[in-house]
Amino acid sequence: MTEKDTSKKSTWEKLNIAAKQDTSKSPNEEKAASAEKEKPDQQKQLTHPSYEALEAQLLATEKQLDDSKSQLAKLEEQKIYQLAEMDNIQRRTKRDIENAYKFSLEKFIKELLPVKDSLETALVHAKSEEQDAALSGIQLTLKQLQSLLEKNGVKSLEPAGQPFDSHFHEAMLAEESNEIPNTIIRVLQKGYLLHERLIRPALVVVAKAKEKTS
Repeated sequence: MTEKDTSKKSTWEKLNIAAKQDTSKSPNEEKAASAEKEKPDQQKQLTHPSYEALEAQLLATEKQLDDSKSQLAKLEEQKIYQLAEMDNIQRRTKRDIENAYKFSLEKFIKELLPVKDSLETALVHAKSEEQDAALSGIQLTLKQLQSLLEKNGVKSLEPAGQPFDSHFHEAMLAEESNEIPNTIIRVLQKGYLLHERLIRPALVVVAKAKEKTS
């Protein structure tokens, strides 16, 4: 065998040995080697997430926060409105109860006022006569009645000398007078207020300008 043939044989033997060593690796070792090559890429993907995905998530979170703030503001506004409405209902209820109490005797007082009128008329006529026990009795009765009415919020209207006011007065006559026109010159019947509410207008006579004579 020549030297050249010997060299070729040696080369083939080396190649066969290398091939056997490569094929002698088990499948598990090959998988491990493959996994080892892929590992840096996987780690890169896990430790370096997409910036666009993070930005989208941040925007979504901010939107949820804004929606929550808006909903909270609406709830707070509703709470304030409901509290104000409850306060109004309480005030109206309290006012209605107070008015019901104040004006519960209105009908009775209206029917009682003519009695007072009669007593006052009798007193006026009695003053022109001799003072006696009957006159004193009338005066005492009238005083007691007046006190009772005042305790229940009744106040009389005696508007003589005042300007006529249709809200509180009812004009029965108009007479020529030196007074300013539309001034009340005489009260025919007193008016009355119950807790500042008119329950009977005063019947009055008002002044009018004198007619010019030719």
